[in-house]
Amino acid sequence: MQWWLLKMSQTVMFAGITVILSCGSSSGPYSSTDRSGTGSGYGPTASLKGRLVPATPSKSASNLYKEVNVRQDLIPNGRHARKYHRSMQPRYITIHSTQNFSRGADALRHSEALKNGKLRARKIRGFNRIGYLVWHFTVDEDRAVQHLPTNEQGEHADFGGPGNRYSIGIEMCENKGNSRSATIERTAKLTAYLMQKHKISLRKVVPHYHWKRRGLSQPHKNCPHYLLDNGHPGAKWQWFLAKVNKHYQAIGGSNPLPVGPSINSHGQIVTSSALPSRVQEKSYTPPSYKYHTVKKGDTLSALSRRYGISMSSIQQANGLRSSVIVLGKKLRIPNS
Repeated sequence: MQWWLLKMSQTVMFAGITVILSCGSSSGPYSSTDRSGTGSGYGPTASLKGRLVPATPSKSASNLYKEVNVRQDLIPNGRHARKYHRSMQPRYITIHSTQNFSRGADALRHSEALKNGKLRARKIRGFNRIGYLVWHFTVDEDRAVQHLPTNEQGEHADFGGPGNRYSIGIEMCENKGNSRSATIERTAKLTAYLMQKHKISLRKVVPHYHWKRRGLSQPHKNCPHYLLDNGHPGAKWQWFLAKVNKHYQAIGGSNPLPVGPSINSHGQIVTSSALPSRVQEKSYTPPSYKYHTVKKGDTLSALSRRYGISMSSIQQANGLRSSVIVLGKKLRIPNS
């Protein structure tokens, strides 16, 4: 999301949490009542000239929506990020990750921040248009919270570009203790529901990376970082789309996938760049991380040797543009 307007390093305090204003945790167990990690049953799906032929629905869209556990907590109309009404006919769904690793920074806390106008961004012509950051849904391991109606524009992708003007923004929480796998599963279900509701094809489900942020030295953001490969969409992103497609088929998605990617007999997406057969929906687990608080004398090269992982991997996991690390900063260290 458009945290870069606050120069990436600025922080905001809300509800006792330090928010790292950068668009991006450790996994935790599912609760006994959590249904977000359960799969949706669906049969093999035929294809016709590259077009998806929906299988018989195994559940209703309303039941899938209930599984997502959406809590509507809209920013008050006319206040803060909704001071300006900007209508939208959604054509895309944009997936983000928060890169907010503070304990307790779940979907509810982000909702409070948005309602109270805490997520500010400098209003600059050609960049942020309203002086606030805002998106439509925040998802954590337990719920999805809605902040904006889906027929209103957010400020989460590409300034005045099509990402903000035509896409529904979904942020995935990364607070410490939050289950990443459950959050991804819940996000996939929400995405499938929104696809059917707004007649959006799977090819228009995109990562934040997809939208070019004109005027920045790095126009394509590494977001959501843990669903990209070396900062670019690849096998991990296809794995996520396959998960979305599975839930979409389960509700009898009535908007077929346009000609382009094809769907194999397991409901998985196969692109023209032919993914390895091992990259299937259940065969990839997003990387988990350990954490290291930078102490006096630490260097990036020393941490690389200590944890047996490359310096570039640490830089990528933390969005570092150089080898400089800040005393007291908590770094994510990918498991080797």
